[in-house]
Amino acid sequence: MLSTRWQNPYVKVWLQFGEKRIEKRKTPIFNCTLNPVFNESFSFNVPWEKIRECSLDVMVMDFDNIGRNELIGRILLAVHLS
Repeated sequence: MLSTRWQNPYVKVWLQFGEKRIEKRKTPIFNCTLNPVFNESFSFNVPWEKIRECSLDVMVMDFDNIGRNELIGRILLAVHLS
């Protein structure tokens, strides 16, 4: 569980088609901060005919030298067609 201690956040963005992860981008790690400002842009090449099938999984992570990086927050950006 994350605490209010200093964290080392970064953002990881996955391009997905359905449940399949295709391509990943990451920001630099911001060391020892609880209030990072991520001023990044990422681009992915997606064929126009596939645009409605893709989604972006955006995860804010806490980098850890020992053990696994911890998930701080997450959002999935996708088209939902009913």
